[in-house]
Amino acid sequence: MSSPWYELLANLAILSMLVLIWSNARLPNIVCPQIVRQLGFGLLLGIGAIIVMLRPFEIEPGVFIDSRTTLVAVSGLFGGPVALIVTAFCAAAFRVYLGGAGVFAGLTGIGLAAAIGVLAHALKKNDRPSTRGIVLFSACIAAVGPLSFLALPHAKLSMLAPGTLIPIAIIAFAATLLVSLAVANETRRRDAVLKNHIYKTVIDSLPDCLNVKDTEGRFILANPATAALMKAANADTLLGKTDFDFYPPDIAAAFRADEQKALQQGTAEVIEQQVTHRDGSTATLSTLKSPVRDDAGRATGLITHNRDITAKVHLEAALAESERKATAALTNMADGIIMFDKDLRVVFCNEQYRAMFPLTADLRVPGTPAASILYASIARGELINIPADKATEWVNAACSRLRQPGTVQFPLFDGRWIESRTSPAADGTCFVVCSDITKGKQSEQALRDLNMRLAELAETDGLTGLLNRRAFDAVMTEEVARVGRGEGALSLLLLDVDRFKAFNDTYGHTAGDDCLRAIAECLRAVARRAGDRAARYGGEEMVLILPNTSEEGAVALAHELRNRIRALDMVHTGSEKGIVTASIGVATLANHTIGPDAGRLVVRADEALYLAKASGRDLVRTWEPAKPKLVRAKSNG
Repeated sequence: MSSPWYELLANLAILSMLVLIWSNARLPNIVCPQIVRQLGFGLLLGIGAIIVMLRPFEIEPGVFIDSRTTLVAVSGLFGGPVALIVTAFCAAAFRVYLGGAGVFAGLTGIGLAAAIGVLAHALKKNDRPSTRGIVLFSACIAAVGPLSFLALPHAKLSMLAPGTLIPIAIIAFAATLLVSLAVANETRRRDAVLKNHIYKTVIDSLPDCLNVKDTEGRFILANPATAALMKAANADTLLGKTDFDFYPPDIAAAFRADEQKALQQGTAEVIEQQVTHRDGSTATLSTLKSPVRDDAGRATGLITHNRDITAKVHLEAALAESERKATAALTNMADGIIMFDKDLRVVFCNEQYRAMFPLTADLRVPGTPAASILYASIARGELINIPADKATEWVNAACSRLRQPGTVQFPLFDGRWIESRTSPAADGTCFVVCSDITKGKQSEQALRDLNMRLAELAETDGLTGLLNRRAFDAVMTEEVARVGRGEGALSLLLLDVDRFKAFNDTYGHTAGDDCLRAIAECLRAVARRAGDRAARYGGEEMVLILPNTSEEGAVALAHELRNRIRALDMVHTGSEKGIVTASIGVATLANHTIGPDAGRLVVRADEALYLAKASGRDLVRTWEPAKPKLVRAKSNG
């Protein structure tokens, strides 16, 4: 073998050795920073450039070449600017160190190779270079050698034979192509290894079981979760074994039948499987089975993804039981329940709720807006006491109340009363519980009626039905205070039945009671205004309170009362009049009267009554400061 070919092979061997060293370098791609990997790649090719410059081969007497441009360009293409700078620096520095007439030409070649390398790296961006791109890239590097020779001194350049440049270009092209293809393949291999490492890490970290079996049911890949499910020591112990090595025969046979079915169908399917381990523990799995096919479409294995859904199944069962109990409770409870969503549309209501509102039960179903139900309830007369012109305002207010917790009571068309209790939730929904409180309302009304009746009995004279003495005192206190505030005059009629003791002695107490009741009716007939109050003062004495009445008006009413009593024409042989009569005293408080005079109104009326008695009975007398004035009844002239 001639010396030039020997040196050429040495250069190629150096290139191969560099690729081999880089291919077998186990750089931690995941944790090692990218710039460190780029610096290492650039330094390796830089050292290689120095080595090949130490072993150049002579293609013409006195003309030496090497593969430095290949290494510089490859460094730029695959390592980027960082690696290129390191490699180019090493090559350029060593070429300057070597010296000689071809220094400038050598540096020119390094510069051109660096430019092509960095340009190719920029054009490929983040993609791996294609074979076509590598061929084009190698062709460009092949042109670097001949071009760099143009920088030789004229004396050296003239020594080159015309056909010398073609072998230089071919050698550079072949060297660059081989090294680039080798580096590209190694790069793809590393990418695949990295991806496989990532995939394995992901698969191993999955909480779910993932495994692959061959067509005979033997494990060829499994993650740790699969080993844990099958109670194996680790995933490696599963390889080459089948389900029969870990499960009872009936369970393993069922699993195998599912696998064969999936392989025969040829499509992925999800099934639910029940697992019973040899130690008696059980589990429920959600299983995906998908066939693995080769390029010819033949099934070569089966991917299985298991998810332990035992807790989910138990939870669903518990939830179903809770829903059943809740449904039963809602169905059998006495109250009506309705739920609205955040837009106040019906989500749910029980039958008790719909039965409470028979006229709009057809609308109280899921999806109906609350406003539509309320408008229909007003229009159909189910809700009462809501004026038509106030319907919109009332509905808006009712919908607003559904946003706030609270209790509302309202009557319905058939006399029933409903109490609704609203409970809004944080998500905008709300629950309304409706109760029929009709009986409670009726009890409340009965209690109010009873209290009113008791109050009336406490203030009413049992014989005459008039106010009793205690009620009279209370009314007089209020009326005297009213006069003091300047709200009008006050007159008082005090009546006493003439010779009533003799009437009782003659006709008995029962007749006396009848007599008093008849006179009480006469008082009621005279007390026609809302403010007039009649009371039994004591024994056979009765009184008539006349607010906002002057003395003249009171006297007129006293005469009317006296005449009504006479008109009863009740025989009274014990009286000089022959019939039952009454004497009446009249007293009046002028407006704004305060002080002692106000408190003496009853006394004055009593004094006027005494004068009427003393003057012959069956008379009306008024009280005057100087002396009493006799006022004769018109019927007597």
